[in-house]
Amino acid sequence: MVFAPVASAQEKSVEELRAELQAKKERLKDTNARIKELQDKIQTEKSEARTLEDQIGVLDRNADILELEITRTIQEIDATKSEIGSVEREIEDKEEQIAAQKRLLGEYIRAMHNLDQQSGVTVFLKYQTFSEAVSEAATIEELQSRGQQTLFAILELRKQLEDKKHILEDFKQTLEELHARQEHQQQTLENQIASKQRILDLTNAQEAQYQTLLKEAQSAHKAAESEIRAIDAAIREELRKQGLGNLPSVGTMEWPVDPIFGVSCEFHCGGYPYAYLIGPHSGIDIPTYLGTPVKAAADGYVARVHDSGDNNYSYLMILHGDNVTTVYGHLSGFAVNEGQMVTRGQIVGYSGGIGRGAGLSTGAHLHFEVRSPNPVNPRKYLS
Repeated sequence: MVFAPVASAQEKSVEELRAELQAKKERLKDTNARIKELQDKIQTEKSEARTLEDQIGVLDRNADILELEITRTIQEIDATKSEIGSVEREIEDKEEQIAAQKRLLGEYIRAMHNLDQQSGVTVFLKYQTFSEAVSEAATIEELQSRGQQTLFAILELRKQLEDKKHILEDFKQTLEELHARQEHQQQTLENQIASKQRILDLTNAQEAQYQTLLKEAQSAHKAAESEIRAIDAAIREELRKQGLGNLPSVGTMEWPVDPIFGVSCEFHCGGYPYAYLIGPHSGIDIPTYLGTPVKAAADGYVARVHDSGDNNYSYLMILHGDNVTTVYGHLSGFAVNEGQMVTRGQIVGYSGGIGRGAGLSTGAHLHFEVRSPNPVNPRKYLS
């Protein structure tokens, strides 16, 4: 009797699914390349933007990028669904292999049982020669060996099956997160379009009015800069007088928001669109959804909560040990009060960049600064 493992009937289907998945990943790669191309283009446009028409163009490009981001998310959802289908098929395949190995093991056990029912004398009397009897005894040993190997194969297949089930759960979790991201991206795109419309409505397409708005925003940002410098020194001195001067050391900071879209403008980045109004970019811009909770980057003392009350610049300022200060700009809302001690990771406000608290901004993001006491590159502190 010849015993051999049963080949999977689903092998070809799994291969076809993998080929389909690879094609989807190639399309995703093309979308990523188009996003990169648009991002490079928008950096150039930002650095050259001076008029209302220029800024509307920047907003249009931002909307184009968001639409591509949504396309990429949809493609990732599609690819993840294919991954789920492929893994589910592989799970079916593993289950069939286990069933086949179990049937094979059953055959070995039945064969050994039948042989085991015969006594040693019976075995020898069955054959005319001693060598034939020895051959049957060897068959029993071979069956025992094959049975043990099959049992090990079943255990290994079960382990692979459990691994595949864990992978499947991970993909399903990823799919849920991608659906949530798509929803947020769609909302952000609608906010971008509304932001463009607000600029047009406010200025009635009049360049002079737009330039006036720019100057007001410029004044608000410069006032905030002066206030931050003055408050930093004054409050640290007051805390020292009260015996509270030893604020927690910062060490490595936590990202105030998850950089799911990377950093759109680095410290002193060349494409900063408002450098001609307020000087080099003093922090990093982290694109995120409007209203995203903003966390304290490190333990510290809330020195300033500045709510403009309108579309001008709103920000939060936290003092830390080692003469380090963090500033969180373009906030649309706040979760703490001045004079409060906060801990690393605690929610202190909500991101803006559009509408209330936005100031000089072309889209939803968080502006994050680290000062010691002058602005330094936040990347030195972020983990």
